[in-house]
Amino acid sequence: MTVAIVTDSMTSLPAGVRERQDVRMVPLTFHFGTESFVDKVDMSNEEFYQKLKDSSVFPKTSQPSAGAFVEAYEGLAAYDDILVLTTSRKISGTHESAVAAAGMVDRPVEVRDMKSAEMGSGLILLEALEVLDGGGDFREVLQAAEAAIGRCRAFFAVSTLEYLQKGGRIGRAQRLLGTALDVRPVLTLEDGGIVPHKRARGRKRQVAALVEQLRPAVEAGRAVSLGHVDAPEAVAELAEVSGGRERFIAEIGGVIGSHVGPGAYGVAHL
Repeated sequence: MTVAIVTDSMTSLPAGVRERQDVRMVPLTFHFGTESFVDKVDMSNEEFYQKLKDSSVFPKTSQPSAGAFVEAYEGLAAYDDILVLTTSRKISGTHESAVAAAGMVDRPVEVRDMKSAEMGSGLILLEALEVLDGGGDFREVLQAAEAAIGRCRAFFAVSTLEYLQKGGRIGRAQRLLGTALDVRPVLTLEDGGIVPHKRARGRKRQVAALVEQLRPAVEAGRAVSLGHVDAPEAVAELAEVSGGRERFIAEIGGVIGSHVGPGAYGVAHL
């Protein structure tokens, strides 16, 4: 039995993964006014970061259609089973598109909500691929993904809550709006939804709040990953803590970048 994995563009794919024949990425779209761009396809991350800073238009995003997932499933006809790992349904309607598409094809397709995004989703995907590459069958690959979903924790820092608020993704972090000057929020994903983790006064304490999450995970030998939206200095500080033991460092793409805004950075671990 052969297995293929489908995910969406809100999953950070480490180098070499996207090129695999048994992996498909279904992209979302982001928009600046009347201009539309396919996430992680039409624009480099550097170009996106510059446009995000320069544009007077607040970016919007849209999920892939069910038809886009059907196309991905049908393109994997050589594989016996398909596992679909989507970004949290509390962040995007992408999961619903993937589920709808599964009902449109006459073949086994299992869809799972990773309850995470970008760095966290990338770690979950890697766990599934490790079992697949080790000769695991579909049920073992699925179990590895589900176990990783249960263990995954993701924390991220933003310079402003404006982008999350305007994009409607702020969730329970809404109560952090209007806080005192230079109070920088650290957020986390709880059951796939964005919730407050800590209020940090100033950038140094914000970075320290993420180090508090990263250091014990690294010392315990857990899988960790880092990511950022045009925040190379902050993520470099986190990389010093991980000592090169992170699985990957992601430059966050246009869709998640549109939600969290420039200067966001974070850490995920299993």
